[in-house]
Amino acid sequence: MKLDEMKVQYDRNRDGFSSETAFAVQEEEQRVKVNASGIAVKIGLCAAVLALAFVVRAFGVGRPDDTVAETSTHTETGEQESEKIGSLRYVEAGVTKWKAPVLSRDVELMRDGQLLRFTANAATVCASTGGTVRDIGTDAQYGTYVRIASDNDREAVYYGLESVAVKQGDTVAAGGTIGSAAVGKSVFMKVLVSGAPQDPTAFVDLSLGGE
Repeated sequence: MKLDEMKVQYDRNRDGFSSETAFAVQEEEQRVKVNASGIAVKIGLCAAVLALAFVVRAFGVGRPDDTVAETSTHTETGEQESEKIGSLRYVEAGVTKWKAPVLSRDVELMRDGQLLRFTANAATVCASTGGTVRDIGTDAQYGTYVRIASDNDREAVYYGLESVAVKQGDTVAAGGTIGSAAVGKSVFMKVLVSGAPQDPTAFVDLSLGGE
């Protein structure tokens, strides 16, 4: 008899089995018990995962919510628009419209919507937005002008000044005096972005020029 067969015979005799059939039945029962134990562990793990998923779904744990970062984004022209990335919206600082350069109750949009005309109710002409005086000169049609370069490649040009209170290269704050105009006469304003004329009503709050 081989060594392996002798060991099996010894184990069967030691455990009191009278036949190979009884011994095989015992071995099969042990395998069933082991398999049942493994299945119970797997079922327990699945139940835990399902319970965790239910908690996440019920209470919104880790779920992005539109209300968490609801934003309103303002463009450089002051127009409001929304930007959505995935399911979150992000906030950029709003850009306040500029103050009109001169007190006026008579405002007109001219020349294909690229030039504002104000009838001056007061002599002082102010910078609508801060920046650096880029140029001072005279336009054949609209008179003496001051051109101020602001941030983001924006420029404001003010025409029709009777006198100029700044010089080229000066830094001017928003609301700072840049010159004067004759009361009752026209002051013109143009807005450029990267050198291209824009609709100035998108930048200037005309309600502030009618006092």
